Amino acid sequence: MEPQEKTSDTRRMSLRGAALEAVLNVTSGTTRAALFAVLLAAVIFGCAGAEFLQLREINMRVREFVSSGASTVLVEYAGRIDGAACESLASVDGVQAAGALRAASARPVAEVLPMTPLPALEATPGAVELLASGDSMEIHALNGAEMDGVWLSTQAAEVVGAQVGDTVPLSDGSRMHIAGIYASPEDGRTGNTSYAVVMPVRSTSVGKGFDVCMVKAWPVPRSLESLALMSVRELSGNRDDQPHVRQLNATLGSKLESKRMYASRGTVYMPWMACVLAMALGFAAIWSRRLEFASALHCGVPKLALMAQSLLETMSWEIVALAICSPLFAVAWLGWEGADGMQVIMLMGRSAIGALAGAICGALIAVLCVRERNLFRYFKGRG
Repeated sequence: MEPQEKTSDTRRMSLRGAALEAVLNVTSGTTRAALFAVLLAAVIFGCAGAEFLQLREINMRVREFVSSGASTVLVEYAGRIDGAACESLASVDGVQAAGALRAASARPVAEVLPMTPLPALEATPGAVELLASGDSMEIHALNGAEMDGVWLSTQAAEVVGAQVGDTVPLSDGSRMHIAGIYASPEDGRTGNTSYAVVMPVRSTSVGKGFDVCMVKAWPVPRSLESLALMSVRELSGNRDDQPHVRQLNATLGSKLESKRMYASRGTVYMPWMACVLAMALGFAAIWSRRLEFASALHCGVPKLALMAQSLLETMSWEIVALAICSPLFAVAWLGWEGADGMQVIMLMGRSAIGALAGAICGALIAVLCVRERNLFRYFKGRG
C-alpha cells in the first residue's frame, strides 16, 4: 500500500504543479493567451456571425411572406360561411388567427363626406385581430376597448380624417367611435378590406351567414385549404356556385419552402469549420512550445500533468475569446425579430462550442505528439 500511496501523492503533486505552472505561464506571457484569444474570437465571431446573417436572411423572407398576406387563405362563399366554425380554425396547429367577414346591411355616411357612403364590413373578433395585424407577422390580440367601436383601414381613416379614439359624426346625427385603424398596404392584396369600415360582431351573431373566412397561418399546414373549407355551412347543388379558395396575396408565390431553405443554408457546417480552425489554433499554441514540453518530459514530468497544464492554459484564452464575442450574441438576442431568438442563439452557440472543443482537442493532440526522444531535434530546430 505504501508504494501506491506514494504514487498517488506524486500524481497529486504533479497535477498541482501543472496547475501552478499554467498560472505562471499565462501571467508571464509564455502562453501568449492574448494572441490566441483574439484569433479564437475571430473564428467564433466569423462562424457564429455568418450563421446569424444567414438565419436573419431566412427570417426576413419568412416575415415578408407572412406579413404580405401570402400565408393567409380566404374562403369566399357569399352568405354561406359559418362564423363560429371559421373562428374555431384558430385552434389548429400553425394557425395564428381565423375569422369571418360579411358585407354590412347599412353603410355609414360621415358628415365630411355626405355624398359618399363608406364601404362597411361586419367581422368576427378573429377577423378583426387578423386585420389589425396588418403588415406584421405577429397577431394583434384585442382588448375590450378595441372591440367597442369600429375599425378603419388606413385609407378610410385618411379620407375621414380620423385617428384612434376619435368619434366621427355621421350624417344621420349619430356618432361612430374609432376603436382602431388597421394597415392596408397596396402590395398586391385582394379583397374589399383595403378601404372599409369594419364593425366587430360575434361569430354567432343572429343573421345571415358570412361571406369570407380568413385564415392566417405559419407554418402553413399542408391541409390548410381543406380545413378552411370546413367553415362552409352547406354546399350549393349548382356546380357553378361553389366556394372559392385563394391567397390574400399571391405576389410572392403560393408557398415558401422555409424548411428547405433552413436545411440547405450555406452555414449548416459552420460548427465543424469552427472546430477545425480552432483545433489548428490549439495545436499551434502547444506545438510552438514543443521544446519546453519535451524538456519537462525529460525532467520526469508525467505527460498527464502536461496535458492538464495545456488544458488549463487553453481554457484561459478560450474564456477571454468568449468574452470578446459576447457582444455579438447580445446584439443577436436583442436585435432578432420574432419570438425564436433563443433558438438563434443556440444555433450560433454551436459554432462557439465547436470552436472551444476544437481548441482543447488540438492542444491535447499537440501534447501527445511531443516526444522526449526528439528533444535534441527540437533544440536544433528552435528559433
